[in-house]
Amino acid sequence: MAYEKALVQPDITNFRDIGGYQTTDGQLKNGVFFRSGELYNLESQNIDFLNKKLHLKKIYDFRRPEEISNRPDTRIENISYENINLLSSPGQANPSLKNMVISSNIEKHMFSVYSELVLSPSSQRGYHQFLVEILNSTDPIIFHCFAGKDRTGFAAALLLKIAGAAEADIFEDYLLTNQARKKENEKILAYFQQKLSAEKLAALNVSLNVKAAYLAHAFHLINQHYGTFDVYLEKGLHLPIDYISNFRKLYIK
Repeated sequence: MAYEKALVQPDITNFRDIGGYQTTDGQLKNGVFFRSGELYNLESQNIDFLNKKLHLKKIYDFRRPEEISNRPDTRIENISYENINLLSSPGQANPSLKNMVISSNIEKHMFSVYSELVLSPSSQRGYHQFLVEILNSTDPIIFHCFAGKDRTGFAAALLLKIAGAAEADIFEDYLLTNQARKKENEKILAYFQQKLSAEKLAALNVSLNVKAAYLAHAFHLINQHYGTFDVYLEKGLHLPIDYISNFRKLYIK
């Protein structure tokens, strides 16, 4: 990597710029792609940070409608908002906080989430929409879900893979979530301390973090079902065959 990764705005959970990684053709630009957890009830200094310091132009929210209804994003002047519900197909795994609490087999649940992020029609449509739109505008954006770890984590991995980042760097960014969510996870676990059994509390603790095995499972499914990442982009996400080259022309310096 060209620079030391920093959690530049600790008041926004799991927030970071995914730019700066070395790629096969140069370096992914800084100041364009930001990822985070939910942007609920932001304080004024965080609103100013996103608006006036980062000059963000769009928020992509990957959550379900019921998640948004319970904890809507703070609307910010001059920043447009779009919801892309990645897990809208019937019967899909739900990585919301509610499901983290009630799931009886959390490891199985987490792998099923990543299976659906790769293979489900709604996820493929959603990632297609997201990736197409970022070629139509190079303005700075932020994308997020509830925790900023699964739906958002896979989106960040896709962007870094398309950019040509090394596998080690893709996993580094992905696993930074465990550091970036530490404070918020402690608050959540404290809230549920007297509400859940020890077994459920332990499962919640697992579900609030990420493991390299989850992302590795996603990439394994891509290879298993499509042969290569490029074919996944073309046949799974229905992106043009020259998508990678067009992305790199815009975002690699």
